Amino acid sequence: MKFSFSAINFIFGLTLLLIPSQGQGALDNSQDEDILRDVVGVEVKEAVSDYLKTHQIKGTPMVRDDKFYFTCADDLETVATNETFKTIRVSCAYPVERNAYIRTRVEGSVVALNADNATNDTQATRIVLAHSVSAGELLTQENLKSVVLPHYNGFGGFFDLSHVLGRKTKTPLREGTVLLSRHLVPNWTIQAEQQVDIENTISGINVTTVGIALENGHVGDIIKVKNLNSDTVIEGFVINRKKIKINAKVDFM
Repeated sequence: MKFSFSAINFIFGLTLLLIPSQGQGALDNSQDEDILRDVVGVEVKEAVSDYLKTHQIKGTPMVRDDKFYFTCADDLETVATNETFKTIRVSCAYPVERNAYIRTRVEGSVVALNADNATNDTQATRIVLAHSVSAGELLTQENLKSVVLPHYNGFGGFFDLSHVLGRKTKTPLREGTVLLSRHLVPNWTIQAEQQVDIENTISGINVTTVGIALENGHVGDIIKVKNLNSDTVIEGFVINRKKIKINAKVDFM
């Protein structure tokens, strides 16, 4: 059977259309895997504890360190569900909105510890945009300001400029927007390509060497890191902004 040149071209073109593209799809999937993480108790506990300290509340989150809550590719947002601060809602906005409700053991009187409670409902100091910004823009003192917002009933937000300076926006935002965690690129404890200290415990002795992080990670995450001395790739726990720990049981309490 003979085929014309035009018929062969048609069949070849149809085949290309039916074969799924592996280039861009693989790139997108790898990007999602780079930022998507399991949110477990240790991260939730840290978020709730920071929230309580911000409001001058002495309390302890009733959370098990290894409990899984949800997957998330964003910073966590926290807000009290009532004025007693005994239940804190921990939320993730991306890629799917998820919520967890955390019980806290509050010490003393909330009213005494948070004397400004009465005025917080009518006035709230938050960090807002001094002018509109585009996606991926670096936040500086020039495009931020701290303002008192009368009758502000929004959830979350930042109270201190230092918490957002140097971070990048995830989406375009208008002037006057109250900054929330979901507006910003995740603030990783350790970022890929960052130099880190690799701590290894051998027979009770801590040995530290230098490495390069190959993945982003929050405290408690296990990420890959390259040992610059041996040129090998290993995995370890993220301890803080400079340290990875391997071959040890890590307690984040």
